[in-house]
Amino acid sequence: MPNFRFEIVGFGKTTTLEEELPSVDLASPRAVEMAHAALLAADSTEADHSGSIIKVYDEAGYLVATVRISDVVRDNSEVRSGSSNPPTEEPGVMRSG
Repeated sequence: MPNFRFEIVGFGKTTTLEEELPSVDLASPRAVEMAHAALLAADSTEADHSGSIIKVYDEAGYLVATVRISDVVRDNSEVRSGSSNPPTEEPGVMRSG
């Protein structure tokens, strides 16, 4: 299995983790999971993590994914508040009537 390097960058500090994943397609979802875990683990007295990012590199050192924690925070607040309104029709489809 390929090995991926996850760099969590925030407030001038970088934390690096390595993990094996079956394919590159799972790198971005895994970074989102890491972002959720970091938010859940964060104490309310800790600094705001919304400015942090997670970068994912493959074995050759190529950047394959970037996840902004602010995007994950926004997704979490929409889920909690129920403000995400799912579309009732297909987007871009005009209905006659």
